[in-house]
Amino acid sequence: MDDNKNSPPNRSYHRPIWDDDGTFHYKVFSQPKDKNHISVCLKPPTKVIPMIFIPGVMGSNLKSGDKKVWQFSLSSLKKWPLAGPQKRKQLLDPTTTVVDDSGEILNDGADGKKFPSRHARGWGSAFYMSYGEALDRLQYLLSDDEILMDNYFRETQLQTARQRFIGVRIGNEPQEQVLSEEEVAHGHKFLFPLHVFGYNWLQSNADSAALLGEYIRKVLSAYHGRLAVNKVVLITHSMGGLVARHYSENMGGQDSILGIVHGVMPDLGSPAAYHRMKIGERGITGMIIGESAEKLMPVLAQSPGPLQLLPGMAYGPGWLKINSKETQLSLPVADPYEEIYLNKTAWWRLCEQDLLLDDTRVEWNKYEKTISNIVKKFIEKLNGKYPPQNWLFYGASKSNPSDGFLTWEERIPLSVKEAQRSRENAANPFELSPLRSHQLISSASPGDGTVPITSVCTSSSRIQGVLATDVDHEGAYAVDPVDLSRSVYSDLSDALVFTVRSVVKIVQQVPAP
Repeated sequence: MDDNKNSPPNRSYHRPIWDDDGTFHYKVFSQPKDKNHISVCLKPPTKVIPMIFIPGVMGSNLKSGDKKVWQFSLSSLKKWPLAGPQKRKQLLDPTTTVVDDSGEILNDGADGKKFPSRHARGWGSAFYMSYGEALDRLQYLLSDDEILMDNYFRETQLQTARQRFIGVRIGNEPQEQVLSEEEVAHGHKFLFPLHVFGYNWLQSNADSAALLGEYIRKVLSAYHGRLAVNKVVLITHSMGGLVARHYSENMGGQDSILGIVHGVMPDLGSPAAYHRMKIGERGITGMIIGESAEKLMPVLAQSPGPLQLLPGMAYGPGWLKINSKETQLSLPVADPYEEIYLNKTAWWRLCEQDLLLDDTRVEWNKYEKTISNIVKKFIEKLNGKYPPQNWLFYGASKSNPSDGFLTWEERIPLSVKEAQRSRENAANPFELSPLRSHQLISSASPGDGTVPITSVCTSSSRIQGVLATDVDHEGAYAVDPVDLSRSVYSDLSDALVFTVRSVVKIVQQVPAP
């Protein structure tokens, strides 16, 4: 029995005890009639609105057969720094890899029997380094109604996390909407189990969107009889936002989605995808997935998902500049697919046929069909389409320089110039490879380090709330604030506060049970 020491002696409070099937009971002991004892059974919210988190590119664990291919584990990651181009191409093949849900999970038993286990809810499919702590904290923030029950057993009455957010402005966006006391109270009438939709980020996002539809139906069926509404709320990171929107707007999924919260979504694509293809990935991530074009290009050329992050027509012209003594160009003039992605001869083309390995002519033909039939179709069909309820945060900091545009700047080393001059004097000149004589320079535009603000669309009437933040791309859902001096809370990032606040706003559509 749980007795409240501060309540009258003839009154006791009792917590619900959850059963395996999501129902609950109470453990109450009989008392003598002459004591006039009152037992108060504390009733929790019972109606469920499922949350589904959709990771970004490289954010889901992958395996091939029984072999871990992409996971935050020693056995998985130790192979990458030493892996050559051929091995990488073999391991990261979208036709042989599948989602691996055996990854690490933080506090797997923390939700008790109120929901299925975190493993059953797909948490093991998320790349732990990026999302492990964030998922745990997000579930805690969406389950803060436990504090309301705990208050019956403590001297000091504590606020829930959501109550702390009432009336609080996070940023200065015109579309930012603060929470009211009534909205928070309404949100406390529901349960929000957090699921994770892991997907093969190497394959086309259209294929992943089709699987998302299947996953949503599976999640909804798991709460049969407990649902407040036959819909889910989606929370996305980066490319996951494109998967969610495609399912909603191009595959008829809108009827099963209550709303979407997007984090750092590359709405219009990003020149960073071109940057990565041409010279490899930067920083610590590059040490793992490939720090050079020789290592990355064979993988990316066979992978529609990452290629669908390229700038589409809506990004606009001139994001790739060629600046040399002989050439001054701003591309694309009109069509990035024909001018850059399918260009086979110009040295600034996206794909180098001779780096594709195996039979390079066959591989180029496959790549060409991927761009024309899969990548272009996906990007252009999705442009400008949003479900009715969209909330998004994005990186807008100069401290996270991003590829708003790119410039190939001529950079011929002095030693090479001397060699050229000597050969010319000997009447035996030689041509220097353009890629050896040019350096790809980022515009260092404000953004999140990957997605520039020029890639973010906030003007649609279907976008209900927007927040500009200081987040970096990979750590967009990090728990701790990026900048303590500018964050609302010292123990919680603005992005997570915005996410929870957006969920509360979205569920206002659902009548109280």
